[in-house]
Amino acid sequence: MRRHSLDLVVVVALFFVYATSALFLCIIGAEVYRDTAEVMQNNYNQRTSALYVAEKVRQNDLSDALRVDSVEGAPALVLIEKRSGQNYETWLFVQDRTLYEGLFAPGDTVDPKLCQPIMPMASLVLKQDGPLVNATFYTLDGQATDVNLWLRTQRGTVSDRYPGSGLEELDSLAPIRREGGVD
Repeated sequence: MRRHSLDLVVVVALFFVYATSALFLCIIGAEVYRDTAEVMQNNYNQRTSALYVAEKVRQNDLSDALRVDSVEGAPALVLIEKRSGQNYETWLFVQDRTLYEGLFAPGDTVDPKLCQPIMPMASLVLKQDGPLVNATFYTLDGQATDVNLWLRTQRGTVSDRYPGSGLEELDSLAPIRREGGVD
């Protein structure tokens, strides 16, 4: 009888050690998963925002099709393009911890309420020096991603890209307006 009760105690103790180990392993695994998912989300936000803006700049890589401006005090990247025979400006800016994109006719007042939210972002700092545009993206957790975009087209203009389109008036505007960005 004594032998059976000792065997039972050993089996129950081993089961308790196994159950405790399994519980701790699940807790540790859940924390590792949560940390990994958070790091992946931050990396996604950093890279996607940088790639999104870089691709927009590359699509409009003309000497007079880009400028740095501001929307309600926040720095904005303005891309001039032609759609459906009309001139438009695509505005990219950060407001209320979100990257926004809005499409407006030249000269229209930019209303952030009419813009499309793209992704979460804490802030965006833009600086332009000639053909070099520096964009610094700050994620919600404070990490910064710096992207330097070199405008490859120095001689091309909007009217060169769309001959006979009536965009010649844009060519008469001053070359890319240089602003120091807002810190």
